[in-house]
Amino acid sequence: MSSLVSIGRVVKSRGVKGEFVVAPLTFSLKRYDDVSRVYIRIGDETREFTLEYYRPYGRMVIVKLSEINSPEDARLLKGRHLMVPEEESPPLPEGVYYYYQIIGMDVFTTDGAFIGRVTDIIETGSNDVYVVRDGDREYLIPAVRDVIKEIDTEKKRIVITPEAGLLE
Repeated sequence: MSSLVSIGRVVKSRGVKGEFVVAPLTFSLKRYDDVSRVYIRIGDETREFTLEYYRPYGRMVIVKLSEINSPEDARLLKGRHLMVPEEESPPLPEGVYYYYQIIGMDVFTTDGAFIGRVTDIIETGSNDVYVVRDGDREYLIPAVRDVIKEIDTEKKRIVITPEAGLLE
């Protein structure tokens, strides 16, 4: 099987039918329209599930998998990711990236100083913010053109020009 990419993270169970709430990790909830099966890592195993249905729930999504039929089973999925094969991800325009492409990248300044690794992405109303960690240090790097100078998916690195106070 090809590599898997996350399209959402299970937040909590909902109701008595085995539904659960998912925080989508995709640009559009319509992404779920083309999904018929998802994969979830449970322990050392990656299991395949059939997407029975989904529906928008504010900024979240309510998901029902055919194989999950009780709130107890749904609760076991909390914190796990719904994944699909990478080749099922639609192509993006130039300069636009999937979260899975950004998370894990090393971040450097234009002077070559290592800042840390992207561990998460925070969505805000105007732009994303990359959470960059190096040991105990954490930086919040706005994903805007004035700061992000280069994203190299082949080398898994981001080059930034930090604004005053950004790295303090």
